[in-house]
Amino acid sequence: MSYSKLVNVFSFSMIMTLVVAFSASAQQLPNPQQAPLKEDFSDAEIEKFVAINMEMIPVQQAAEAKMVAAIEEHGLEMQRFQQLFQAQQQGNITDVSEDPQEIAKFNEAGQQIMKVQEETNLEIQEMIVQSEMELQTFQEISMAYQQSPKIKEKVDRIIEKME
Repeated sequence: MSYSKLVNVFSFSMIMTLVVAFSASAQQLPNPQQAPLKEDFSDAEIEKFVAINMEMIPVQQAAEAKMVAAIEEHGLEMQRFQQLFQAQQQGNITDVSEDPQEIAKFNEAGQQIMKVQEETNLEIQEMIVQSEMELQTFQEISMAYQQSPKIKEKVDRIIEKME
């Protein structure tokens, strides 16, 4: 797998974060305080993290296609869905759309996306467990990859070795 494909996995992770935020906002859940960023992962843990991500690429690509299809099936374009989502997050969706049918389409697409996200999360969690990595460790490395130049460099170096 190429570096660009792995970057797509991490990009997909950001889409999944958007979906999780959508579901959390729908449920009005409070945002818990974040724990300090962990960075002391072994090379073996990072190598396993990269390998799992490589295996996840087809699963995530299929889920992304289903999410895009859900948006399009409801007569929305991705960009418009994102505009409505951002407005919803800010509590002013009616400022972006006064059309109750468009808002209904947005909500229906969002529900379908959440279902795809839940199914994909279960499949990915199973993949992680089968790879004998703790879910928490996987999540910690993923977060560290996004926030820590040190971990990002380690992961990128392992990817380069694998190519």
